[in-house]
Formats: sequence, C-alpha cells, structure tokens
Amino acid sequence: MKERDILAFGSIVIDNLLIVNKFPALNETIQVEKYRYTFGGAGANVAVAVSRLGGKSGIFAVSGYDFKKMGYEKCLTEQLVDIRGAIFTKEFPMARSFIVSKENSEDQILYYYEKKKRTVQLLFENRNLAEKLSKDYKILHFSTGHFEFYKAFLEKHKTKHLISFDPGQETFSYPYRVVRLLKYTNILFMNNHEAKRIKEVLKIKSIKQLRGPSLICVSLGAEGSIILYKEKVYRIPAVKPSKVIDPTGAGDSHRAGFLVALLKGYDIKTAGRIASTVASFTIEAEGAQTSLPTWEKVVRRYEHFFKEPFPEPSTSWKETEKELLSRN
Repeated sequence: MKERDILAFGSIVIDNLLIVNKFPALNETIQVEKYRYTFGGAGANVAVAVSRLGGKSGIFAVSGYDFKKMGYEKCLTEQLVDIRGAIFTKEFPMARSFIVSKENSEDQILYYYEKKKRTVQLLFENRNLAEKLSKDYKILHFSTGHFEFYKAFLEKHKTKHLISFDPGQETFSYPYRVVRLLKYTNILFMNNHEAKRIKEVLKIKSIKQLRGPSLICVSLGAEGSIILYKEKVYRIPAVKPSKVIDPTGAGDSHRAGFLVALLKGYDIKTAGRIASTVASFTIEAEGAQTSLPTWEKVVRRYEHFFKEPFPEPSTSWKETEKELLSRN
C-alpha cells in the first residue's frame, strides 16, 4: 500500500556557494563577496521541500563517508525525510557542487564526484532497495543524477507509479539520455534553455510536439512558467519574493510545490501557482534548503500575491493520477 507521497531520486550534495558581483571572463580573477557551504543536491532538495510542505518524502541517492559527520544525515532526519534510501559508503565523500551566483542572474555550476563510476555501481547494487522503497510511495521523482541507472530501473520497474522527471543541466551534458527517459515520464519539468536544447536534439519546432509526458512544465525564470496539458497552455506568473539573495534550488522547490499540490487535489493551474509561490521563498536566503516554506506560509503569500482567498482542492489525487498516467 502506498502510504507515503514522493520518493526523490537524484543526489545528496554539499553546495559551495560563491556570491559575486559579476561572472569572471576567461583568465580573469574576481573577488568573491560571500562564501557558504550548504546542503544541496536536486534529489535531497526536493525531498526536504516536500517534507516542509507537509508531505511524506524520501530520498534515494548515494551519500558519502562524511554524510553524518557534516550533519547532513541529522538535517534530513530532523526534516522527517525517509533516509532508508541514502546509500552510505566509506569509499568517498559526498559529491560537491561549486555554485557561482550573481544577483538577478542565473548560476554557473560545477560538479565534482570523487568516484562517479563507483557511485553508479552502488546505485545498481541497491536497485532492489529502490524497488522495495518505491512500493511505499505514490510519486517517483527523478532529478539530476545518473540517468543510466534511471533507465535500467524504469525498464524493470513493475509497480505502476506516476513518474516525474526534471533532467536539469544533464539536458546539455547528456541530451540523448534525457530523450530515452521521456517514454517513461508522466510529468516533465524543464527550464526554457533545456527545452530549447531538447527541441534541437529532436528536430521539433515546438515543445508541444514532444511525445511521452502527459504534462510539461517549462520554467521561464522571472517570467514565471508555462504548463502544457491536454491541449491547453497555462501561463503562471513568477511570485515576487520579499528579497532576492540566491536562486539556488528554486527549481527543485518549484517541483516539490507542484507535486504536493497535485497530491492535495488541486487543479493544474492552481498547482502551478502554488509551485511558483513555494519557489519564491527559496531565493530569499543562501542555499537551496535554507528558507523553504511551510504550507501555512505558502497560503499567506499566495493570497497576498494573487489577491484572492486560497482555493479549496477541486478534485482528488486518484482522479489526477489516472489522467496523468495516460501519456501522449
């Protein structure tokens, strides 16, 4: 019986955040204004955001020998994230990302895996664990991670789940691996740059021509997002934050907000608005998990921004799930 909500596949990462006034040019040295290390990784970011919103989340990812020492294990446990799928190893540390961030601009991100091939091996060695855990969940969300494992897992996956997919920057590194996963996908999340790349790879003129996912959500940064569903286009505005500090993780919290809203029985347009509201909190502090909101905070900001009472759910999860499981 599926008693939990969202199992996030992805990564557990230590984010090294560098705030700058401008991005460096080739061979240029610039002053870093602020440095922080925070907890991150797309999979973990989604899991924590879901939990903060009142959902029951879990993570399936490889951690590292410093997972406990650096306090990440404790953080996830305190946030009520199910960490049965956090694969511990004594062989190497957690992955690191180095995020160069400029105010009112996009990030530049570099990733470091000490033993990437061994990380993939550990995922395959624990595929039965992933299958076992997935039986407890309603939605399986796949984010930036190891797509060869995702493909193998989904090919053999026997239980019918709603599959959510956010390929992120892997769209540029491994676009054909992204394309291979689309046939398993019910909900696809991308930003406008990633959507453009997929159109180039598939030689299509519009993302509407994409076959596979029932619903496609394309983030447009400060211009909000568009949602393509059942021949309709929903245009969702970006909710204004109280301040802009760091955009890291805004996409992950957006995905979490959207999925939690669907689970609560909200229609597609309202779920998009809720997701936009959730994302607005993330950019108000340094780090992807630092300022994630509770559901109550989302309700208040939603009402303030959209100038209307927070709506009641209009459907049921079972009805939404049935519709989304029918792919294009």
